[in-house]
Amino acid sequence: MARFQAQTNAVIEEELADLRGRLGLRANQRADLLREIASLASWVVRQAEAGRRIEARRGRDVEALRNPTLDRLRERRNAGVVGRIALSDSEVERLAAVLDRGFSPTPALRKALSRLAATKRKPPKLRWRDGAA
Repeated sequence: MARFQAQTNAVIEEELADLRGRLGLRANQRADLLREIASLASWVVRQAEAGRRIEARRGRDVEALRNPTLDRLRERRNAGVVGRIALSDSEVERLAAVLDRGFSPTPALRKALSRLAATKRKPPKLRWRDGAA
């Protein structure tokens, strides 16, 4: 089993102790506490990635969960696969010129690409020197 050790400060230790008490865990159940926290955080991240809003409700009171990390996840989702690229006018002109030229690879590049695409191609074998440690 993997061991996890983190350096924490007094504020984090106090928060962890509070959570441990709220979850009904003893002081020696730190791994269980971290597992529970990771499970909850994982669910929150999945919801944010799916574009869902996480809210706490009590009667008519509604409070949305706000966190910079969740904001970044939502922004990444809204940006799409490529994301947004902001180009200046001169950069747009340069890009248009490059795209208008078309692509004509050199014979050497064509040969290298065809070797990479060959079905019989096998990855090279790794060999370690005796002195490597």
